[in-house]
Amino acid sequence: MEEKYTAANVVMKPLRNAWSKPVLLASRAVKQLARWHQLRSDRIELMRLSDDRLRDIGLSRADVQRESRRPFWHDPLRR
Repeated sequence: MEEKYTAANVVMKPLRNAWSKPVLLASRAVKQLARWHQLRSDRIELMRLSDDRLRDIGLSRADVQRESRRPFWHDPLRR
Protein backbone atom coordinates (compact mmCIF):
# COMPACT_ATOMS: atom_id res chain seq x y z
CA MET A 1 0.00 0.00 0.00
CA GLU A 2 1.53 3.25 -1.09
CA GLU A 3 1.63 6.16 1.33
CA LYS A 4 -0.36 9.21 0.28
CA TYR A 5 1.54 12.42 -0.30
CA THR A 6 -0.13 14.88 2.04
CA ALA A 7 1.12 17.81 4.08
CA ALA A 8 0.57 15.81 7.27
CA ASN A 9 2.67 12.92 6.00
CA VAL A 10 5.43 15.26 4.90
CA VAL A 11 5.58 16.68 8.42
CA MET A 12 4.93 13.51 10.44
CA LYS A 13 7.21 11.02 8.68
CA PRO A 14 10.46 12.74 9.77
CA LEU A 15 9.05 13.00 13.30
CA ARG A 16 8.26 9.28 13.39
CA ASN A 17 11.77 8.52 12.20
CA ALA A 18 13.26 10.91 14.75
CA TRP A 19 11.44 9.19 17.61
CA SER A 20 12.03 5.61 16.55
CA LYS A 21 15.62 5.33 17.80
CA PRO A 22 15.03 6.87 21.26
CA VAL A 23 11.93 4.71 21.72
CA LEU A 24 13.88 1.61 20.69
CA LEU A 25 16.70 2.47 23.11
CA ALA A 26 14.24 3.09 25.93
CA SER A 27 12.50 -0.21 25.20
CA ARG A 28 15.79 -2.09 25.31
CA ALA A 29 16.75 -0.36 28.57
CA VAL A 30 13.46 -1.34 30.21
CA LYS A 31 13.88 -4.95 29.05
CA GLN A 32 17.43 -5.05 30.42
CA LEU A 33 16.35 -3.63 33.78
CA ALA A 34 13.59 -6.24 33.97
CA ARG A 35 16.10 -9.00 33.19
CA TRP A 36 18.47 -7.78 35.91
CA HIS A 37 15.59 -7.69 38.38
CA GLN A 38 14.63 -11.25 37.44
CA LEU A 39 18.21 -12.48 37.88
CA ARG A 40 18.38 -10.87 41.32
CA SER A 41 15.03 -12.40 42.32
CA ASP A 42 16.09 -15.85 41.09
CA ARG A 43 19.35 -15.69 43.00
CA ILE A 44 17.55 -14.66 46.20
CA GLU A 45 15.06 -17.50 45.74
CA LEU A 46 17.91 -20.00 45.32
CA MET A 47 19.48 -18.80 48.58
CA ARG A 48 16.18 -19.48 50.39
CA LEU A 49 15.97 -23.12 49.27
CA SER A 50 16.91 -25.88 51.69
CA ASP A 51 19.89 -28.10 51.00
CA ASP A 52 17.51 -30.97 50.22
CA ARG A 53 15.67 -28.91 47.61
CA LEU A 54 18.96 -27.75 46.09
CA ARG A 55 20.11 -31.35 45.86
CA ASP A 56 16.82 -32.21 44.08
CA ILE A 57 17.67 -29.71 41.33
CA GLY A 58 21.31 -30.72 41.13
CA LEU A 59 22.88 -27.80 42.99
CA SER A 60 24.94 -27.55 46.15
CA ARG A 61 24.97 -24.76 48.72
CA ALA A 62 28.41 -23.77 47.36
CA ASP A 63 26.93 -23.42 43.84
CA VAL A 64 24.25 -21.10 45.19
CA GLN A 65 26.75 -19.03 47.18
CA ARG A 66 28.93 -18.65 44.11
CA GLU A 67 25.93 -17.60 42.03
CA SER A 68 24.70 -15.16 44.66
CA ARG A 69 28.06 -13.35 44.71
CA ARG A 70 27.84 -12.54 41.02
CA PRO A 71 26.99 -8.92 40.16
CA PHE A 72 23.38 -8.31 39.18
CA TRP A 73 24.37 -7.50 35.60
CA HIS A 74 26.12 -10.84 35.06
CA ASP A 75 23.69 -12.85 32.98
CA PRO A 76 24.75 -16.47 32.41
CA LEU A 77 22.55 -16.66 29.31
CA ARG A 78 24.38 -13.81 27.53
CA ARG A 79 27.78 -14.92 26.36
